[in-house]
Amino acid sequence: MPKSIPGKTGFKHPKFAPLTLDFTFKRAFANERSKNLLLFLLNAFLAEKLKHPIKEVKIGRNELLGRTMRKRGAFFDVYCEDASGARFIVEIQVKDQEHFIARTFFYLCMIISNLAKKGKKYDFNIPKLYSISFLDFDLDFGKNCTEVVQHLSMRNDKHLEVCYDMLRMTFVILPRFKKSESECKTITDKILFSMKNGHKLKGVPKSFKEKEFREIFEISKVSNFTDVELAKYEEAMMNRYDYEATIAYAEKKGEKRGIGIGERRGIGIGEKRGVGKGVLRTAVSMLKDGLEPARVARITKLPKKQIIALR
Repeated sequence: MPKSIPGKTGFKHPKFAPLTLDFTFKRAFANERSKNLLLFLLNAFLAEKLKHPIKEVKIGRNELLGRTMRKRGAFFDVYCEDASGARFIVEIQVKDQEHFIARTFFYLCMIISNLAKKGKKYDFNIPKLYSISFLDFDLDFGKNCTEVVQHLSMRNDKHLEVCYDMLRMTFVILPRFKKSESECKTITDKILFSMKNGHKLKGVPKSFKEKEFREIFEISKVSNFTDVELAKYEEAMMNRYDYEATIAYAEKKGEKRGIGIGERRGIGIGEKRGVGKGVLRTAVSMLKDGLEPARVARITKLPKKQIIALR
């Protein structure tokens, strides 16, 4: 287990906070002081879709209000604009959502609606819109769509070479990324490896020579957090644990009934195993993050002796 420091809640922390946590993700990529890292992220995952690399972005408000008081608003992890006027939203999503693609499309439509100018002479020359969603769960894109990164756009059904580039959605499926450190050769591979494994490491991987990775790991180092930031980080982690424990408990009940509810999460179904794999996986994750066995037992409802045996 990585060297860690005590927190206000009484449990120890890994050296680096998970980049898949909203708090850490925003600290690294939605901060004016580290805007170069946002450019690094955008150019890495949109490289094949951009005519030219993005040189500059302006980070905007991450809250998009509805057109009226009765219309719902939206919150993004990152909302920014480049010099050409193109808009970008970037999100990290941990909780499984069945209609996440539709949700992303809806948010992009909200941006379009809010950009519409008042008056009769509106020419509908809307700026290009891009979204990048990093998902900590799998999402079905079809039988043969198994790549980690999926790009969606508007195309002519009979002439796929004809693409309307005013709207593009990129989805990054983190659970599909299985490469080891030595197998990471591209910038995107290294970013994905850092997102999935950064909180388990003792330092920046030696093969990650780009200066941006040193900055990302420095920003996610827990010992660099202020007291206020540490409290926010701990709150975010506890919210995640509560969510994982709730899902794991539901999976456990489903397995006991022989029906299971975790098929899309890669968990076996239809077997009466007594304790669900989801519960055990959650317990191991909590122990790795430094929670004491007694606290893990309270959250997962597992016997303390069993928790200790998992260490």
